[in-house]
Amino acid sequence: MKNLSPTQIEEALSQIPNEGNDHFIYDVLLAYGVSKATIARLKSGNLGVPRGEGEILWKNKLYFIKAPSRQLKSLLVEAKQDKAIMRYNPRFLVASDGVTWACYDTKTGDTREFPRCKIDAHYDFFLPLAGYEKGQIAVDSLADVKAARRMGKLYDAIKHDNPSISEHDMNVFMARLLFCFFAEDSGLFATAGAFTSSINNLTSPDGSDLNVWFDRIFAIMNEPDDSPKREAAPEAVRQFPYVNGGLFRDLHASPHFSLKSRQAVIEAGSLDWSGINTDIFGNMFQACISPEQRANLGEHYTSVPNIMKVLNPLFLNELREEYEKAVGDERKLEKLLIRLCQIKCFDPACGSGNFLLIAFKELRRLEMDVVEALDDVRKQQGAIRGILLHQPRVSISQFYGIEIDDFAHEIAMLSLWLVEHQMNQEFEERFAASVSTLPLKPNDHIILGNALRLDWDEICPHMDHFSRPVYSVDPLFARSEPLEAENSEIFIFGNPPYLGKHLQNSSQKSDMAYVFSSFSSYKSLDYIAAWFYLAAQYLSGARAKCAFVSTNSITQGEQVSRLWPSIFSLGVQIEFAYTSFKWTNNARYQAGVTCVIIGLASLKSIGKRYLYEGSHCKKVENINPYLHPFKNLILRESTRPISHLPKMTYGNKAVDGSNLILDPQEFQSLCQREPEARKFCKRLMGSQEFIHGEIRYCLWLVSVESRQLLSMPCVRARVEKCREMRLNSRDAGARKLALRPHLFRDTNIGEAIIIPSVSSENREYIPIGFLNEDTVISNAAFAIYGAKPWLFAVLTSKMHMVWLSVTCGRLETRLRYSAFLCYNTFPIRALGDEEKQQLELAAFGVLDAREAHSDKTLAELYDPKKMPPDLRKAHAKVDDLVDRIYNPKGFNNDEERLVCLFSLYEQMTDSQQ
Repeated sequence: MKNLSPTQIEEALSQIPNEGNDHFIYDVLLAYGVSKATIARLKSGNLGVPRGEGEILWKNKLYFIKAPSRQLKSLLVEAKQDKAIMRYNPRFLVASDGVTWACYDTKTGDTREFPRCKIDAHYDFFLPLAGYEKGQIAVDSLADVKAARRMGKLYDAIKHDNPSISEHDMNVFMARLLFCFFAEDSGLFATAGAFTSSINNLTSPDGSDLNVWFDRIFAIMNEPDDSPKREAAPEAVRQFPYVNGGLFRDLHASPHFSLKSRQAVIEAGSLDWSGINTDIFGNMFQACISPEQRANLGEHYTSVPNIMKVLNPLFLNELREEYEKAVGDERKLEKLLIRLCQIKCFDPACGSGNFLLIAFKELRRLEMDVVEALDDVRKQQGAIRGILLHQPRVSISQFYGIEIDDFAHEIAMLSLWLVEHQMNQEFEERFAASVSTLPLKPNDHIILGNALRLDWDEICPHMDHFSRPVYSVDPLFARSEPLEAENSEIFIFGNPPYLGKHLQNSSQKSDMAYVFSSFSSYKSLDYIAAWFYLAAQYLSGARAKCAFVSTNSITQGEQVSRLWPSIFSLGVQIEFAYTSFKWTNNARYQAGVTCVIIGLASLKSIGKRYLYEGSHCKKVENINPYLHPFKNLILRESTRPISHLPKMTYGNKAVDGSNLILDPQEFQSLCQREPEARKFCKRLMGSQEFIHGEIRYCLWLVSVESRQLLSMPCVRARVEKCREMRLNSRDAGARKLALRPHLFRDTNIGEAIIIPSVSSENREYIPIGFLNEDTVISNAAFAIYGAKPWLFAVLTSKMHMVWLSVTCGRLETRLRYSAFLCYNTFPIRALGDEEKQQLELAAFGVLDAREAHSDKTLAELYDPKKMPPDLRKAHAKVDDLVDRIYNPKGFNNDEERLVCLFSLYEQMTDSQQ
């Protein structure tokens, strides 16, 4: 199956001819990425289940019927009630009369009816055919969110009654409680609701004996069936089964309860936990800890849609594609099943296990598809294999994790047990097989510890050492098959804590020093950079791949040159990436950050490379650390321009405690009280004032004489307050400035180009401008003093904008300009006088167009939806002139511009070395 984006699918659907197209349904399947080979097998009847004329029944995928003379809705009703159809679990039911389609999603219950010719307008309905599950788009269910909040309430109630309980004891108790809630509703306990009913019926309403009851039943769940203690226990206690797995092994006294906290337990238990997604346990974990602890850990609960953005391109897409190719081929299906049993999944910052849970679910479901396909092949060959011999082979023992927080560690282990039970139930329903979950199997691969201090190869070994090959005697296989377990296939993934350098505590700074001990400069790196570097070290010696969610800052600005050369030196490259997007969720303390996803692989194991930008996906030859499809050229900070350009500086910094700066009201009041002060006031302009038209003033006392200052007591009072502020500062530089308290730290002024330090990413151009000596540029913007208009044209061009988008960092998604990384590295050849003259005329064209709309702010003028046509035309003239400086034929797109700029940068920097 092809890896198509939703946008590509929509476009493909729009191209399907409608009139006289008897193969419309097959063209639709092709549009969703189904291979031509699979379509051919469907047409021939070798893949689908044989049905009547005009029908297709494709197991787990689709039932389609064409019946021109029938009511479409009644056809859908009949299909839903037809056991011969529904036993094959088709995801979609479609009835058509050749003009209209009536559709039903058997998983979500969604229905739609629309003209066949308008199918492209309904492309989203069938996206699961292309691997985009609708749950990836929807928010978490209300039941899940309700459960998470209920657990938060319960946690608070228990903590209120037990203020001195140790954190670990509380964590263990909550994990056991969650297990029992789930077990009583999902068939793990013999009687539904047994746990909550026992609390309600067998303990005192005031909660005084509830802790004793918990201790008794937790203890019995650690006793095997043949244990004397179990045999001696009363039936009310003995009804709870042996659980094993270590969950109830250690003795931890249960907390005490009051009437209120007991009631909170019963209310939580009254929910139907059988339908709760185990991946929501991460949300429950987050609901149960304080926001302060969460902030310290840099924790972000991760929703299923975002997890799938990591797992699909990392390995699931490739596995599904292998499955599609293997259907109908016994040997290939056996080989894939063996591969699934050998895969290791490792999350070295696993939190409460969200990534591991979803990965386990997806691998188990794919395993079931493979088992079904094997059965189909053998039935066609006349082979008889008892369905009851089927047992799941993908195990939680293939899943590894490291987590530093005690409670999250407990929840991660618990969640894996519970998700295994859920998937065992799915297996039973699908194959009518008996799969036992209890007693639980020990799960020793989820480690409590600091991932930045542990040896990952000891936690999840590269190699599984066996003295001889392991052969399968599984009845599902037609022959003994070497498992080749000496070299497991490992996938590392997760959402490690981000934490910029200013947010790291002393312990985290120590971790960074430990990981980057060989680096000459690392302190500007985000905390998550340590996971990327350790992953690269791991990948360099393993048959493994990795993908992490990260803030976009490690792909921008100075962090690129600090981190990525060392990763590349290990023989590791970027295999896929998602460019910046907002990462949000429904957690109690919601985290909304701007993220990227980066997939890494060693050169010996790297496959096709894909770059995801929004809903678009494209195959590329390379992805560089700026997440662009070009060579791995690292831009280095430069203290001076590499091109023949004048110096850029920050604007003037006040260091005044706001005593030399005035808002409009303060300015008017000062001028009324001391008219002479007006000539010592100037407009103060930084990014906000320049772009949004906000007004501020400052006292610019560079030329003031002592007698003039004495005649202005209000001004003098402000100067004195500035002196006091500087004298009391902890900064030595500020204290030195107290010797000249009437002046800004910097005193640059004159005609200058102003470049805002921050600008919206939505603008096609950063609003750049000219200012004269009547305006002081603040340190919230950059300035080029004495610059000529031709430079204005160059800096406001698309060529400079695309360079800026790659080289500069961001505040969230907003562009953050940098003199050292953007302006000083910007490559442009020396210009001739005629070229400069043409650029100056074009620059004046832009300024004149702005002046024609002087009633609007630059923010309004550069809103891409509202930009005036004359201003857009003036910028297009500038763009054309600047483009032709680099290429006489111009450029077709920004990618071509970047290729040219990177090439020129490489030439210019090589020549200067």
